[in-house]
Amino acid sequence: MNVDIRLMCDIMDYYYVSEKGLREQNEDYFIAGKVNDFFVFAVADGIGGHSGGELASKIAITELKEAVKRKGSIGLVEGFEKANSTIFSENEIRNSNMGTTLVAFIVNKKFTEYFVANVGDSRAYLFNDKIWKTKDHSLVQELVNKGALSEEEAVNHPQKNIITKALGLEKNVKPDIYKEITKVSAVILCSDGLSDYVSNKEIIDIVERNKPKIACKKLVKKALENGSKDNITVIVVNFKD
Repeated sequence: MNVDIRLMCDIMDYYYVSEKGLREQNEDYFIAGKVNDFFVFAVADGIGGHSGGELASKIAITELKEAVKRKGSIGLVEGFEKANSTIFSENEIRNSNMGTTLVAFIVNKKFTEYFVANVGDSRAYLFNDKIWKTKDHSLVQELVNKGALSEEEAVNHPQKNIITKALGLEKNVKPDIYKEITKVSAVILCSDGLSDYVSNKEIIDIVERNKPKIACKKLVKKALENGSKDNITVIVVNFKD
């Protein structure tokens, strides 16, 4: 899915780019748009080869969208769980080993409720009183959590691509859920084709200095300049005052 589109509304300006980079096929899948009473932004990065990874990431986004459509914010967790069970069942039928990461940010149409969830190493960065990001489910993040590695060292670690949790590989997988979120000014969602090659500081600086369209293009350009050979998907959302 190679997409480069801008969407706007009165309160929010968002833009997204998804490209295969130096890979033969894009195994990332995403959603950015309105689903009933919610705006839904999500990125899934498939694993398991070009056919399996592409299918797994598409299943994840599809199940998430349908769950939010049915149940609103309550459907966020259900979407992750349904995606996991569907991919897991497909693996049993196909005797395959496909899976996917998934990170999602949803906000209601009144812009009063915000929710974030993630599995794997696709990330969300949120800007409010301070800037914070979701925790990767990865070997490198575990080393950072233990104090054995700094955030800066993690960017160049040779095992940065090893994830410890993904949808579809185990029968039951629980996402990390962030519910107590105050009003945000900006959000970034991305696959590791970006975050593994561009530091947190650079990502944040580019988004703070540029509107979503330019920010997305600069982020992808920086990732490629820094040697990313992976699929790259990034969504940038700005909330207007």
